Amino acid sequence: MNLDHYQFKIAPDYHEYEFYSKGPKGIIKKIVRFTLVLLNGVPVYNLSFGNWNSATNCIDDITISNNGDKDLVLLTVVAIVIDFTSVYPEALIYAEGSTPSRTRLYQMGINKMWNEAKVIFEIYGIKSDNMVELFGRNENYEAFIAKRL
Repeated sequence: MNLDHYQFKIAPDYHEYEFYSKGPKGIIKKIVRFTLVLLNGVPVYNLSFGNWNSATNCIDDITISNNGDKDLVLLTVVAIVIDFTSVYPEALIYAEGSTPSRTRLYQMGINKMWNEAKVIFEIYGIKSDNMVELFGRNENYEAFIAKRL
């Protein structure tokens, strides 16, 4: 998949990536981090994403940047997931927005890129009752799991 995206830097273990959003609000450092966790006893890599807060040395996944580059930022996150899973092809990637509206934004992004995504990833949606199913374009999900094909 050839995606227009921001250039990113990769940590030596491929568990953290950084890139910069550029727009009317300035240049904003973004971080994507993959952390191995257990989800119902299954090892998954939790995808954390947000602005880097240099005062707290933490990812801020609550602040809305509104930098006019939402699609480019989301495409960059997708490119990062593709890169990460090229190094860790068996990894299950778990993604959930920090708010319901962000989760909905991620779902809209998956829908928008569905034709490209389905040839690289098997994507599952997690429903409000914690049931996991193959991603359906007309369903609402609380979170997502992706695995490289």
